[in-house]
Amino acid sequence: MLAFAVRRVLLIVSIVWAISFGAFVSFGLSFDPTYGYVFDTSAQGREYRQQLIAQFHLHDPILTRYWLWLRGLFSHGFGHTVLVGRGFPGSAIGPAVLSAAEVTAQLVATGLVLVVAGSVVIGAIGARWPGTPLDALLRLLAYAAWSVPTFLVGILLARWLWPTGWFYYGPPGGGFVRWVRTMTLPAVTLSVGLIGVYSRYLRSAMLVSLGRPYAVVARAKGLSERRVLCRHVLRNSLIPFVSALSLELAGVVGASLATDYVFGMGGLAELFLSSLTQADPFAMTAILVAIGGSVGFFILLADLAVGWLDPRARAEPAR
Repeated sequence: MLAFAVRRVLLIVSIVWAISFGAFVSFGLSFDPTYGYVFDTSAQGREYRQQLIAQFHLHDPILTRYWLWLRGLFSHGFGHTVLVGRGFPGSAIGPAVLSAAEVTAQLVATGLVLVVAGSVVIGAIGARWPGTPLDALLRLLAYAAWSVPTFLVGILLARWLWPTGWFYYGPPGGGFVRWVRTMTLPAVTLSVGLIGVYSRYLRSAMLVSLGRPYAVVARAKGLSERRVLCRHVLRNSLIPFVSALSLELAGVVGASLATDYVFGMGGLAELFLSSLTQADPFAMTAILVAIGGSVGFFILLADLAVGWLDPRARAEPAR
């Protein structure tokens, strides 16, 4: 299991490095941090522009700038923002990115917990009583939930439930109760559509597993249908379920950015829009690295879960 985890970590680190390279080169060639001073002919404006060029090595080739950025990443973090017209130098990028990434990670983790729990409950009910009116109703609700965009779900929930006064708006924090009241609507917004599609996926996998020989043998030994379903069928059905969900994790993180923006949670979405408005390539690179790292972290958790559920997944490949 350790070797399996190490291979996955090395793969994710290489992917995040590739993201950092692509983001730094793309933003470095597309945005000019000194643009605000190009038309400022005053002595102070020219001085600020030369300071920016010298500090961020803007006259160096882009690959040289990336190497300097990467080398300073382990000693100086993500560096400082380019605050044109607000003084020089800017504020540190790292603390703001880490704080926003923490909010986004909390939202994604809470949403995934709801997705797994909701999919297991609805999928198990559908597999236990297939073809019944209850199963038909759950299928209808699942298809309806999957067809509605995430941002629209958030807007509707905010319009319907915020007037009750129970839910809070803004960043989560201030104790467990306040965290729950702040996180509930965003997490439900993020998870409702995924529950709709993956509950159907889990139901289909469980129906197939119910016809497998091990389920037939378990019934022949006298186990009840509920025990067969929960003890044998569910675990084997979770293997393809978790594998399929791991392929959706990048989309889940992307949907969390829309949810973050709708509910004003102060996550990576708001920070990215702020950096985009200021045309700050260094802050935008740091945010994309944080997003890539978040996706990689949750993919790693999904891979470890698959390896725990199915020992064949962590076996060494045949030479």
